[in-house]
Amino acid sequence: MIVTRGHKDDMRVLAWAVNTDARYIGMIGSKRKVIAVYKALEKEGYAPEKFERVHAPVGLEIGALTPEEIAVSISAELIAVRRNATQNLTHKAVKMAEVPTLQHD
Repeated sequence: MIVTRGHKDDMRVLAWAVNTDARYIGMIGSKRKVIAVYKALEKEGYAPEKFERVHAPVGLEIGALTPEEIAVSISAELIAVRRNATQNLTHKAVKMAEVPTLQHD
């Protein structure tokens, strides 16, 4: 679970994490932040496929608004991954198909 103070630290940790065998990689943040981090790492040469297994933003889509509800959403996602029960769940994670492609000059 990646929880840092800023985009640059998130990028550094995510760049490391996607090259591990970690069963779960999650990153806290808005969809806008997640897309910005993915695009920045892609610009640095990381293949978009590296981010397919990343859960970001973390949590299941349960309509959570309060910090407590968001914590339940994240905990539920962690349990679902642990129990291999993710097939029919709605995740909040950004899929690479949602990330605008980079315009290479």
